[in-house]
This record gives sequence, structure tokens and C-alpha cells, in this order.
Amino acid sequence: MKKIKSFFDKIRNRNIVFVFSLLLCAGVISIVAFASNDSANESIIVRKIEAISSTTTTVGSEIRSEQNEVNSNSVVKTSETTVQSSSVKSSKKAVSKNKAKTTSVSKTKASKKAKITKATTSRTTTVKATRARTTTVKTTKVNKIKKSAKKKTVTTTAKKVKKKKTTTVRTTTTTTRAYSPPKADSNTYSTRDISEETYTIKSITTGKKIKSNGLDILCQIVNGEISSSWNEEAIKAQAVAAYTYLRYCKENGITAELGVKSGYDSGLKSIVESVEGLVCTYNGAVINAVFCASSAGCTADVANVWGGNIPYLKSVDSKYDAAYDPNYGVTKTIAKKDVKKILQKQGVTLSTKKKKWIKVTSHYNGKYVGNVSIDGQITLTGAKIRSLFGLKSAAFTVSYSNDYFTFTTYGYGHGVGMSQWGAQLYASKGGYKFDQILKHYYSGIKVSLSQEV
Repeated sequence: MKKIKSFFDKIRNRNIVFVFSLLLCAGVISIVAFASNDSANESIIVRKIEAISSTTTTVGSEIRSEQNEVNSNSVVKTSETTVQSSSVKSSKKAVSKNKAKTTSVSKTKASKKAKITKATTSRTTTVKATRARTTTVKTTKVNKIKKSAKKKTVTTTAKKVKKKKTTTVRTTTTTTRAYSPPKADSNTYSTRDISEETYTIKSITTGKKIKSNGLDILCQIVNGEISSSWNEEAIKAQAVAAYTYLRYCKENGITAELGVKSGYDSGLKSIVESVEGLVCTYNGAVINAVFCASSAGCTADVANVWGGNIPYLKSVDSKYDAAYDPNYGVTKTIAKKDVKKILQKQGVTLSTKKKKWIKVTSHYNGKYVGNVSIDGQITLTGAKIRSLFGLKSAAFTVSYSNDYFTFTTYGYGHGVGMSQWGAQLYASKGGYKFDQILKHYYSGIKVSLSQEV
């Protein structure tokens, strides 16, 4: 029995040694194979890195491929290491040797990975830098092209402006603004009989002279200048302005030219009698109380129409005219042939450019026309154009189309002093009394009872 037992012990010991030897051999073979695999992988990666430097267009994809390969190799190596360590667990010596070898191999791998990563990063940075430089160059070229295009555009515009300057007639407007007087206080006044006074005037409609007593001639003027159906305060304002003008002309030896109409009714006479003998004065003197049918939104300064500096005949606001005056924005169309005849009588030979025949070049007090260029040859005043073409006002615009000139006028008359339609509108729309209307249109005046003449 002892011999048999001893025999089996020997066999067992031999088997252990044999098994151990086999395991040891397997471990060495695995390490050698792993090392050779590592070398092969390294050479593959190096070759691919060289390929990266030769072609920048495929850098991104190759770098990702190499990284995937390194990652897969790392997984394989990890699994192999796990198998090896599990295989040699039965022997403490084999395990310690395998640990030492595994540590050495891991350090080698780490150093190789570091080198590969550095090389890859370096190549990627170079490629990015190259792309950045290329983008910068392209951007610079585009910016240069844009700048040159802008310069060309500016140059072209400047040339066009220069050309226009040689053909365009400049239009200027005076900076004088219409005064907007506050609503004055209204007073009560005494009156006196003027029927013993005698006046001679000239009718603007018939051209004939009319001589009559003060009250009768005043009623005819009011009846001829405005409507008897107007607001009572507007009629009173017209009566005082007309009588003031009669007195001014008589004192200065002037024959007044006014609209007159006989056949006035008793109602109009009664209104005139309620302000009989009242006049407008400035610094104690009777004023030149001129008036017009309506204005172009404001009255005209006398200096721009007849010249001179008269303090009570300045440009003032006539705010209701533009909205309610029937004379505001009236058009008159004249055929080209008729315009040509009229203008050639002024001593010009007109060109074929009809739109240049009448060009407004300056204004005063808003819409009032100062000067007009006639085909670029001579200059006429707005008042002269009004007279030549029979326009309602010197405040106008002109246009040409289809062989016709169209004039659009604003207001009616010379525009100086009291606007008759303005008086009616200030009375009916603004609630003004007659003396408030007069003080609005004649700056700085007083309304008072006149002395007998």
C-alpha cells in the first residue's frame, strides 16, 4: 500500500510540475506575441501619420481611424492581460513574474501612446493653422474687393451729383416766419356820422371813378369787397379797414382803387353804422390798411411785395385759410403754345425743353414765389408771372405735362394786410370780434374814433 501511495504522489508532483511548466510557457508565448503585435501596430500608425502629412484633405478621417485602432488595441491588450493574470493565479511566482512583465509592457504602451498622441496633435494643429491662414487670405481678398467696390460706387455717385448741379436750378426760401399774434382783448367804441365827408375812388371792376359821401361810399365798398351774408364781425372789420384806407389815401393824395357795388341792403348799412368813424392807427397815425381776398396760409410781408419796412404790415399767420378758403389750391391750365407766346414777348427764345420754361427759384413767407427762371435765360418775379398768366396769387406751383402747363395757386390777391376770407373764418371759426381781427392782421395797431375831415 505504501508503494502504491508513493507512486501516486510522484505522479501528482510530476503533473503539478508539468502543468506549471505548461502555464509558464503559455505566458511567455503570450508576452512575445503581444510585443510583436505592439510593434506591428506601431508601424501601422507611423505609416498612417506620414500619410496625414502628405494629404491635408483626409486628415480628420485618418486621425479618427488611428484613434479607433489604438482604442481597439487597448481593449484587446487589456483582455489578454486579464486572461494571462487569471491563468497564472495558481502559482505565486508566475503571478509575480507576470505582474512585473505586465507593468513593463504597460509603461512601454503608455510611452508609445504619448508619442502617437503628440504626433497626431502636432499634425492636427498644423492643418488647422494652414486652414486658418487660407481662410484669412480669402477673407482679406474679399474685404479688398468690397472696399474697391465701395470706392467705385462713391466715385460714380459723386460724378452724377456734379452732372446734376450743372443742370439744376436752385430754389431758396426766406427764413422769415409768420408771426402768430395772441388773441387781443375786445373793447367797446363810440361812433360818429361820416355822411358829411366826401370821397372819390376808382372801381377795380369798371375802372370808373365814383364820388359819394363817406357812409354811402363805405357801404358800397363793403358790399363790393365781401358778401353781406358773412359774419357780422367780419363785416365790421372790413368796414373799419376800408374807412381807414380811404382816410390814408385822402391824406396822402392817392385815389383808392377798390371793389364797389351799389344796391346794398339796410342790414349791411346798419352793421357799417355800428363802427362808423372808427380807424386803425399806429403811433397815432392812420395806417395804410391794405387787404386782400385771402392768403396762402399766412400773409406776405410788405417788404417782399412792394418794398419798405412797415411794422404793421408784417407776415402773420392766417391759419384758417388753408382749410376753408375756396381760393386755396385752385388750378389753372394753359396750353403750351399760349405760354410760349406770352414768354417770348419777354424777349427770350425758348428751347425745346418745356419743363425748363418756367422754374421757380425762390420763395418768401412760405408759398409766395420770389423769383422765376425763364428757360434759364432771364428771371422774373412771382408777381410778374401772376400778372402775365392771370393767376389768383403769387403763391403758386407750376408743372408741365402733355403740352399743358398747370398752375396751382394758394390764396387770392397780393397777400399783404388783412385776409378778407381770414377775417370771416376768424369770426365764424375762432369767435373773434372785429377789433381782434384787425389787431391780428395789422401788428401793433390801435382801433379808435377818428377826427372829422
